[in-house]
Amino acid sequence: MSNLNLNRYKVILVGTKIPENIGATARLLENYSVGGALLVSPKCNWKEGVAQWMATGPSIDRLNSLPVSDSLADGVKDCNFVVGFTARSGKSRKTSIKLEDLGSKLGGKVALVFGREDFCLLKEEIEACTHLCALDSNPEFPALNLSHSVAVVLSQLFLQENDSRRGHRALTTRAEQEPMFEHLRELMIAVGLTGEGNPERMLVRLRKIFQRTELAKQDLSLLRGLYSQVISRVRRID
Repeated sequence: MSNLNLNRYKVILVGTKIPENIGATARLLENYSVGGALLVSPKCNWKEGVAQWMATGPSIDRLNSLPVSDSLADGVKDCNFVVGFTARSGKSRKTSIKLEDLGSKLGGKVALVFGREDFCLLKEEIEACTHLCALDSNPEFPALNLSHSVAVVLSQLFLQENDSRRGHRALTTRAEQEPMFEHLRELMIAVGLTGEGNPERMLVRLRKIFQRTELAKQDLSLLRGLYSQVISRVRRID
């Protein structure tokens, strides 16, 4: 099992007004093993009261040690990319990346910037971002709670970045599938499914069927083992 973490990400909360959101975010940082975090100009006291209760357990230490900065621009100097999450639209707020693509398209250290509970990110903060991303939700009630937004993003990135302890399958690439198709062609010839001695037409259709599926590596091994057994039995009969 690989290391389960989001070491290359840095969660940044800007101008947070509700201490519960900071406490819940500290807990999420531990849930998903996020590498870094920063509070930019927080507008509440998160070192006592309900924020401490929201964090709980080992995440309390994370909560109490969160670094603070007066400037988002200063806080992202160590990052390769800066992704701002926004629910507001406008000429300067057009999204440029989808959440499901974030992990694969942005390498290096990535800042994940979440704005205020009421006004999101200001114009100058948007300008500090290299990318903007919106979270899909019910258009009739689109605004997510701040800590819920952080949870959605980290959960999706965790799936993108890690081999899951819950058994998500490792899927095959096109290149890994090619030997299997050659093996299938050999099987088709062996059993006589060739259509005038040429299996290519049927193979094209079968290839399309396989490519539309989520073919895992263990599935590939199972199929090739089956092909080998059938070919061996047919040749013994001949």
